[in-house]
Amino acid sequence: MNPAINFPANKPDLKLSSHTSTSHPHPLEDRRRLEEGLESLRQRETNLREYEAHLRVWQDRLEQGQGSVTAPQFATPAVNPENDVALNAAWEKLIRARELLEAEQAHLRDDRLTIKEANAALKRREDALALREARLAQREEQLNAAMQAAITERAKPSALSRFTSAPFALAKSVFGANKPKSE
Repeated sequence: MNPAINFPANKPDLKLSSHTSTSHPHPLEDRRRLEEGLESLRQRETNLREYEAHLRVWQDRLEQGQGSVTAPQFATPAVNPENDVALNAAWEKLIRARELLEAEQAHLRDDRLTIKEANAALKRREDALALREARLAQREEQLNAAMQAAITERAKPSALSRFTSAPFALAKSVFGANKPKSE
């Protein structure tokens, strides 16, 4: 019933190849690859030297033209005396528009703060109302349970009435109050 189990051989077969035969099949090809790599490194070095020279010339120009490298300044347009009145009017309009914008931004910021505060107050009120509703529901459950207990208590006869009616109930059961009237 059990199939035969075949185990592998005790010693694995190792095939080692010659180190010299795989690493250097063609010495001329290796030499050609090395020369190509050396040539590409020389080209990179030449390019880097040219770029360095370009940067040095640029640095010298910057140091001669200006004391330090700063952000470029925008050129201001030449002002004609005829356009001076129009220019001043345009500046006044711009300044007034900016003042109006800042005032509107302040109002908007105030409105946002007011709305945020109102939302926070509303959230607090909702939480307080939910807490009150939970307390009210708990009180109603307690009241209903107390009323139910009072109703069941009233439905039971008192101890005195049970004590006084017990002999009569015994007499009824003995003398056959439940007997049929056919006799």
